[in-house]
Amino acid sequence: SRFYAVPARSVPFSLFQQSVEHDFQRRVALLWGVFVLPENRKKGAHFFVMIGKVFPMNLKKQLACLYTNYFFTGLRITDAVWVALLAARGFSLWEIGFAESVFHIISLLCEVPSGMAADLLGRKKALVFGGVCVVLYNLLMAFAPNLFFICVAMGLNAFASTMFSGTTSALTYDSLKQCGKTDDYLKVSATCSQITNLTTALGSLFSTLERFLRFSGFYLLSAAFECTGTLATALMEEPIVTEAQASREKQALRDLPGQLVQLVKDSIKVLRSCPLAAKLIVSSAVVCIPSYLTKMFVQQRLVELGWPTTLLFLPLLLSGLASMLGIEIARRIHPQSLRRFYAVCALLCGTGCMLVGAAPALAAIFGCMLVQGILDVWLLHATLISVDGMAYSLLMIPASPLVGAVGDAFGQAGAGLVVLGLLVAASGILIYKKQ
Repeated sequence: SRFYAVPARSVPFSLFQQSVEHDFQRRVALLWGVFVLPENRKKGAHFFVMIGKVFPMNLKKQLACLYTNYFFTGLRITDAVWVALLAARGFSLWEIGFAESVFHIISLLCEVPSGMAADLLGRKKALVFGGVCVVLYNLLMAFAPNLFFICVAMGLNAFASTMFSGTTSALTYDSLKQCGKTDDYLKVSATCSQITNLTTALGSLFSTLERFLRFSGFYLLSAAFECTGTLATALMEEPIVTEAQASREKQALRDLPGQLVQLVKDSIKVLRSCPLAAKLIVSSAVVCIPSYLTKMFVQQRLVELGWPTTLLFLPLLLSGLASMLGIEIARRIHPQSLRRFYAVCALLCGTGCMLVGAAPALAAIFGCMLVQGILDVWLLHATLISVDGMAYSLLMIPASPLVGAVGDAFGQAGAGLVVLGLLVAASGILIYKKQ
């Protein structure tokens, strides 16, 4: 079929209020929302909002697909056992840490470009492409014969994570905006968070099936879950609520490098003009380092202490509970000095990290909970989300293999965590003493 466009001002809004077939209404909305840009930009922006209110997408279907995606992609059944499984296959702690370092290198390099690409190509396409990358990651991990293929798989997983970062939230908000229901965003976002918490806990329980799944089985089942979540995303609609989104086809990928360079220049300029922001970024990155490394290496630590793989879900499950408790505590405290606040958080995180590295099993699990709970207390009060994540990746690149290498050198999986805990705690003492 062929569409014929006429100037927007010659079509009164009352035309859209006539009683016509729903399918015809949606075609008219598509015509005016995507292919025709009004001459007046301000009126155009208002025009897109009106189109969204009069011809909303099927919001029930959109949210059903969204919740389905959150459920199946949240079943990250390998998170609680992947280090122990790789160690059981003969990989050293240094090699496992190096693979994690590759993840953060790719994450650091792709964080901003992937977000720009998602804005250019569309959020739905970005999420589907990310889902395909996670499926490939799981298949590669299931049959990887050596460290090289493990690193390639980790790179794919990192790239997928950058495609997901912020994209799902943006797609959710734009979907509600197109339907004129932006006031429901917090409720929908809370539901998504609840689903994530539920599926994370449920996914960790899959470690009890280690006897039946083995290494490949975990990743093949994870690939099946991710396929289901990606299919749910593919059934979603791409919301069109701004003039820039309507004109995506006119934009070219070749424009991205120039935009990226300008973004970096602007970011450096802002950080130079606000030293406190730079300090917050560095301090948040330092406090965040023990968060994932404790959950990584506690797996092999508990195996060394005689725990079966089937019980490795406990640290991840209890850390999730500690995280929720930390958020509730953070809502009730109001630190007057960020310097003292950081010192306390760093001391507690460092202590928790040392407990994971050197204490008996139950105390080590408590150390994991302490680290995760304190981290959420800190992040709720002092974080700059996007740049924090990049600074965190920058520090994790050397930290992951070094913590593993120390563990290999001493023959104890927790040795590197003890060193890391001492360094984090020392940073808190130094900041507190600094005038």
